[in-house]
Amino acid sequence: PMSANGVLKTSTRAFSRLSRINSPYRVRFHRRIAMPTVGAIVAGTGETVRLLDILSTCVDAAQKGCEEIRAVQARRASSGQLASTMKDIDDPRSALTEADLNAQKAVVDRIRATWPNLRIVGEEDEDETNEVDVSDAELQLRRDLCDVSSSPSLAGWSEPVEVLTVFVDPVDGTREFVEERLDAVQCLIGVACRGRAVAGAIGLPFPGGTLSEPTSVVWGIAAPGATSGVTGIVGEAPKRPRLSPETKGGVVCITGDSKNASLTAAKRAVDAAGNAMIGGAGNKILAVAEGRAEVALMHFGTSLWDTCAPEAVLRAARGKVTDLFGAPLVHDPSRPGGLINDLGVLATGHDIASIDAKGRDHAAMAAAMRSDEGLREALLKRFTGEASNTPGANEAQATDIARSLEGAPLEASWVGERIAETLCGGQNDFKLMGYAAPETSAIRGLMSDACRLELVWDGEGSAAGMPSTVFYKKVNLGDLEYARTKSVTQPMKIARDVKSAGVEAAFLACEPVASALAAAGVKVPRCFNADLRPREDDPIESSFALLLEDFAPQQGWRSERLLSPSQARASLTALARLHATFMPAAAAARTDGKPNEDVLLAGVTAAIWPSGAYWQPDMQPASQMTELAQIWRNIHLPNFEKAFAAELPKDVEYASLGDRLQEVAVSVGGESHPFGLDAPSGGESEGWAARWRTVIHGDAKSANIFLRENPDEKDGWEVGLIDFQWMGFGLGAVDAAHVLCASCDPEALGYDETGKIVDERAGSALLDHYYSELITALATNGAAASVEEAAATWTREEVQKQYEAAVLDMCRVVFGYQWVRVKASPETLAANFNSMNRNSYNKSLPNAMWLVGECDALLKKRAGAQT
Repeated sequence: PMSANGVLKTSTRAFSRLSRINSPYRVRFHRRIAMPTVGAIVAGTGETVRLLDILSTCVDAAQKGCEEIRAVQARRASSGQLASTMKDIDDPRSALTEADLNAQKAVVDRIRATWPNLRIVGEEDEDETNEVDVSDAELQLRRDLCDVSSSPSLAGWSEPVEVLTVFVDPVDGTREFVEERLDAVQCLIGVACRGRAVAGAIGLPFPGGTLSEPTSVVWGIAAPGATSGVTGIVGEAPKRPRLSPETKGGVVCITGDSKNASLTAAKRAVDAAGNAMIGGAGNKILAVAEGRAEVALMHFGTSLWDTCAPEAVLRAARGKVTDLFGAPLVHDPSRPGGLINDLGVLATGHDIASIDAKGRDHAAMAAAMRSDEGLREALLKRFTGEASNTPGANEAQATDIARSLEGAPLEASWVGERIAETLCGGQNDFKLMGYAAPETSAIRGLMSDACRLELVWDGEGSAAGMPSTVFYKKVNLGDLEYARTKSVTQPMKIARDVKSAGVEAAFLACEPVASALAAAGVKVPRCFNADLRPREDDPIESSFALLLEDFAPQQGWRSERLLSPSQARASLTALARLHATFMPAAAAARTDGKPNEDVLLAGVTAAIWPSGAYWQPDMQPASQMTELAQIWRNIHLPNFEKAFAAELPKDVEYASLGDRLQEVAVSVGGESHPFGLDAPSGGESEGWAARWRTVIHGDAKSANIFLRENPDEKDGWEVGLIDFQWMGFGLGAVDAAHVLCASCDPEALGYDETGKIVDERAGSALLDHYYSELITALATNGAAASVEEAAATWTREEVQKQYEAAVLDMCRVVFGYQWVRVKASPETLAANFNSMNRNSYNKSLPNAMWLVGECDALLKKRAGAQT
């Protein structure tokens, strides 16, 4: 029986007998998932502030804080007494002195007076009744103390005040202050922008360890995601020696005097040539920024106010700070886990790789931490649960990727609940005991990160066939310098890159689409959870996370370097079924002739691009249309001329190909992509293309096609499709052309093992196969009464014309952009031979020659038709 919301009502034991998990694509087993979570933008005051002004006032405030600290020390020096208490009687680091209280009041009151709308988080408890007179000139802070004229972008950088938080540690190193180790004492004021430490002032009340030297303040500023910025100092730079001077070469690692076993394990993973102990969190990170050491490790009790300012200074000095496992520190008081850096802190200097005996950089150090079983057991097991019997449990873990968008490690209970609710409608007793995230399955890209989670269920869940793996994909471009740079140099392109991530997330999270594709026999990953946080006002700050069904090797799935003939046919079958599902006639059949009322079409329209495919003209620079001839003549012809002469048939006129392709580039672009990207073209509902309009994958390369042997399938393969970032409306023949041009093994295109063409009709046969599957699917879904009617309505000749224009359009982007970017030549193609992610024409000379030959033949055919 079914409940009112469409959830199958049955016991968990009956569930296992039904084998629902083992038949995941039957439409009745799909349950509507919750609408994607879209993070709300904080209601703002409308005030925008310059980060340079904020930083300068923090520097001035740090000076005021240092004055209070020095005054307390001066009184102690004369009286021999210091008033202090212990916040935690068992922790000597928890001392609270009058210096802490006086310095915090001096700092916080002045920042509040200068920036009334700025959020401030301080270490010491504040008097909530304390009101600050913002008109008091004595409390106003200076805005002219920092010079960043060397970086115009930083000088002009402004943000809404509500996305900023100032973290204040009035006396970092209170224990050291009590014990009069004054050179370790600092006043820290850091600025976080959307959770990222971006500016900081480190006040040094005792630069030389005594009252004899005046205060100095070290400052730094770096944009979010940037690997460098601008640093400076107000006052005299302290002259402090390198730590562990007995170490004559190699990395020096500094820590405190904690005996914590996990910190000891982290030191072991660093494997430094020398070690030193100094006090104060800011003091440790500043020592790395100053080049007095290469690595700093901090215990698991430091707080966000300890790390915000020094992280900003170190990043500005080209260093890096993360937790021990390589994930960014999130300086947001509302983050999960609160204010404590409970996964430790790893800080490294900019030149660590050149000094380390093994040539390791920060990422390699963090990878060593992720490989340490003891560290994982001590710090992560409370999140990941028990997963010791999974295949990947004993290898390095991608614990930096398996995080929520707030930066917290994924909790096994949460992962299990999302999966069970989607599959079982919440009526289950299944419990996920734990998961592993093996490093070998991790993907760290320029635009996204992903990893496989290997799952361990309780007895009932395992018996019921709950999935043994899922795939977790996360997009958080704001943390990546590549994306940040691109947002400045190519703002339109980065906006579309960000939107592409949102397209994939929204498409996979759309339940009507998932159900319809399952009914059509098209396998796409089921979405167990989608956390979508688009930011139209600032695209680079958009973030997305997806928990997806996995095409896992343990279940027989694999991807191929290139598709064999049978794999190519199976892939074209899957695409044909996808295309048939979304054509207007299919929508009319689903709605008794009222396609405008089709829930499926409405759902997918809200999720995907108005016009799909990453290479369409509207997503590429206009110069591709006008520089083809020059690029071909000056770059590709010299690089490939010997190969062209040796490998191409004698009738291929390769010398003039660039000129001829440029002549038709605009027209074939319009023919291949007739629907508007940024505004309707008019072809969506009228004209020749309207009845062909469908949803296309937009990047059907071999790396995005998973295969599993199945003798019951016509060509012996099941096909699973992934990576839907460029999915949108278009012509199905565009996807088919992409498979032939970019995804097929030479054998599928008619080549023998020696690289010679032995079947000139192989490509046409594949297109015949696509067309046959398309009209069969249209007849099956009711768009036509029969295959014969479908063939009469959507003809093979029309598909051929669309295919030919699509191939020429693909040649435009390959020759005008991709070959230039990869510096294509026979040598580079040979070097890329084993690449899984590259398209065929970038790693196989026969495929490259096939594309050139096909381009020449189609240009000649087109020219002949016009005479």
